[in-house]
Amino acid sequence: MDVFINIVIFVHIVAFIAGGSNSVVGPVIAARLGGATPAQRDAYYGVMNQLAQVGKVAMVALLVSGPLILWLRYGGLDGASIWFWIKMVLVAVMLVAIVIGGINDKKAQAGDHAAEQVAETAHKITGAAFAGVILAAVFAFG
Repeated sequence: MDVFINIVIFVHIVAFIAGGSNSVVGPVIAARLGGATPAQRDAYYGVMNQLAQVGKVAMVALLVSGPLILWLRYGGLDGASIWFWIKMVLVAVMLVAIVIGGINDKKAQAGDHAAEQVAETAHKITGAAFAGVILAAVFAFG
């Protein structure tokens, strides 16, 4: 069983890295959109769309592996610290920001400049929440 739990933890960490990379790369790409030519914008959006797909798969992996780890390794929620709950609130913030950002990214790609600003703000919120999730996880799980 330990091998299985370790594999699930490995999947969780890889998904966290893959999904988290969007929190770093997304704002970098978004910052370049303002001065980009139409061809460059199409290329940037292509990269962002691919990253979004990776992020969706990563989020599903995290949402499956996280509770599985909690159940298999820790026996459930008994003894979950305040840091665990802070982490979970920040995960919820990330999910909301990711959905809002994704919806507005699509609108921005269709030329909606107001949506571009909303998406950029949502990506910044996602990045800040991601950093908070990491910090809270360190305190929650040592």
